[in-house]
Amino acid sequence: MTFETSNLIGGTFARLEASRKFLFGAASVCGVTDNSVIRGAFLVRGQEAFPAFDVAPNFESYKFTKLDPKSEEDKTFVNDIWAWDKPIEVNGKTYKWADGKMFK
Repeated sequence: MTFETSNLIGGTFARLEASRKFLFGAASVCGVTDNSVIRGAFLVRGQEAFPAFDVAPNFESYKFTKLDPKSEEDKTFVNDIWAWDKPIEVNGKTYKWADGKMFK
């Protein structure tokens, strides 16, 4: 269920409370029940993401990729994730936005 996946994001965000002053971002659930993905984009203070995310016990469940702020593709990705109005593509499949949460 997409709402259950959204609840997982909320749980992760609750566990990230200790890193609130180091993070800003959003995570989205895209797709439908039994066929969904989680995507997110975060602005992290400093050069390394892991110190900010390792306070959450389940952070190893997620894959982190450092984005290039000069790359048009990466800028578009962040804008799309934060806007919550465009479908995203993952491994050649397109997923429509279903739900999301902001971490601020």
